[in-house]
Amino acid sequence: MPAEPPSGPLLEVRNLRTGFRTRRGLLQAVDGVAFAIARAETVAIVGESGSGKSVTAMSILRLFGRTDRAAIEGAILLHGRDGGIRDLVTLPEPELRDVRGREIAVIFQDPSASLNPVFPIGEQIAEAIRRHRPQEAAHAARAAVELLRDVGIADPERRVAAYPHQLSGGMRQRVMIAIALACQPRLLIADEPTTALDVTIQAQIMRLLADLKAARGMGLLFITHDLALVGEIADRVVVMYAGQVVETGATDAVLAAPRHPYTRALLECRPERHYRDGAEDERLLRPIAGQPPRPTEVAAGCRFAPRCPLAEAACRAGPVDLHLLHGDRQSRCRRWDAMA
Repeated sequence: MPAEPPSGPLLEVRNLRTGFRTRRGLLQAVDGVAFAIARAETVAIVGESGSGKSVTAMSILRLFGRTDRAAIEGAILLHGRDGGIRDLVTLPEPELRDVRGREIAVIFQDPSASLNPVFPIGEQIAEAIRRHRPQEAAHAARAAVELLRDVGIADPERRVAAYPHQLSGGMRQRVMIAIALACQPRLLIADEPTTALDVTIQAQIMRLLADLKAARGMGLLFITHDLALVGEIADRVVVMYAGQVVETGATDAVLAAPRHPYTRALLECRPERHYRDGAEDERLLRPIAGQPPRPTEVAAGCRFAPRCPLAEAACRAGPVDLHLLHGDRQSRCRRWDAMA
């Protein structure tokens, strides 16, 4: 296997627009999204439900069924080890099937819906290896045991014969990670992989992902609505709202000094402990007023303007572009400087 170049982009998403054909016309779920992931880098996409995070992730590998009637525009450029570049938007389906799992793998948020209940987990891991690495088919069963060991499942020689219903939620998620890693992908997409887990197991899965990424040198695209998780794992963050990117930048900088009112509002949604005379007094939660717009009801101007305390008439008058602030820091806000 050729060695990865030491630096450079792994994946570039350029002006991605994903819509779904309906009786009322095209429902635009993702509108002009752009970001890049470097080798061995973790990029997090964060936003409320309905912001377009998961649709963006699924668009990368075109993981839509025929009944979804999806329409994808723009460019998704995968940089190969040999220096070649393939656009996943226009790549023929047979070639894209070879990319799925082998070069880019996905961990979904609900392992119960992703694992086949009628096959042992070891067989499901081995199947991925046989599909993409037929030359290793004879060793697939042994590789499945080692993968279970890598993701922290105790007694993998015995567990490899277990069925999904015999495992806890945390163990099922570890199995999904093992399947995703089976063919040594260069990019791992984790779509809210800890949503259904309790806090203790969630922390274990986050540490596991970070350790595996570091050990294997993978890129990681982490999808979440939880900014606390973003601070733990991500190098850069992409904040989405109503199908658009509203802020991007280095994670530490964005979390410490947001330059878009929506990012700040997400940060203020986190509960805060307040103390009086050394004892906990109360926990404050500042919800964001209003509701995200439906894709068919987005505002003509800034899409966050109806919920934004800083909005002016100019914000509602017309579309707002992403402003390059400094370095790779961007904000889709006319009043970003007022937040300093």
